[in-house]
This record gives sequence, C-alpha cells and structure tokens, in this order.
Amino acid sequence: MAAGKLTARAEAFGIEASTVDGQDVLAVNDLAAGLVEKARRGGGPSFAILETYRFHGHHVGDINRKYYRSDEEEKEWKSNKDPIRNFGAWLASEEIAAEEDLSCIASEVDAEAAAAVRYALEAPYPPASEVDAHVFKEAA
Repeated sequence: MAAGKLTARAEAFGIEASTVDGQDVLAVNDLAAGLVEKARRGGGPSFAILETYRFHGHHVGDINRKYYRSDEEEKEWKSNKDPIRNFGAWLASEEIAAEEDLSCIASEVDAEAAAAVRYALEAPYPPASEVDAHVFKEAA
C-alpha cells in the first residue's frame, strides 16, 4: 500500500501521520523524538511510515530477486543508501567518531553476531512438551 494511502487512512481516524526516509538515521530519530514528545504532552497517537529498502529477500528461499529488482538497483542501494554506512560517514564527518572507532564497533558486532549464530546452531532442540508453551489457549 502506498504511503499516501496509509497516511490518509490514519488521518481518517484522527491520527497524525508522517512519512520519513527510513534509510536516513537522523531523519528517523528527529521524527521519532518529535512524536514521542507530542505523546508525552498528551497529544495522542501518531502514525509513522519509514520508507526503507529491503536488502534481502522475503524469506530464506528468496535468493534470486532478479524478477523484481535488478543487480544495478541493489548495488546502488547498498553502495549509496545503506543507513549504517551513511550514518557512520556522518559520525566521522562530524568528528563524533573516528573511522578506527567505527571499524572496531563493526568488528565487535560481527563477532557478537557470529557467536549468537554458533550458540543457536549448537543449542539442543527443546523438548516436544514445550511446543505450545507461551501460546494462547482458549479456556474450556
């Protein structure tokens, strides 16, 4: 559904709706901060649309996306519109973080993610008796 239709739908219920470039970390933060402040002042609910790009397929089997996006399109988004890379460049340009610091953070994140994957792959399956744990069951 297009952003315009979503904002119109929210506004039809009296809910303020905003759209922002979801790839722009600073724009998302500014919008969120404003909406949180509005809510804290008692200004009611808000609806935010963060227009963003899905870098991977819909599911693990969605490997070949060429039927709905070109290699050039993906390369353009990954090269020039990656929110993590762009925010890092902004932090460096503002001298908030040095390139070395950002590289160190990236290495730490990669190591933490790899450890989490290892842990998940090595973890035993839960017993079958837990298959419906934390699932709503209608009272008899």
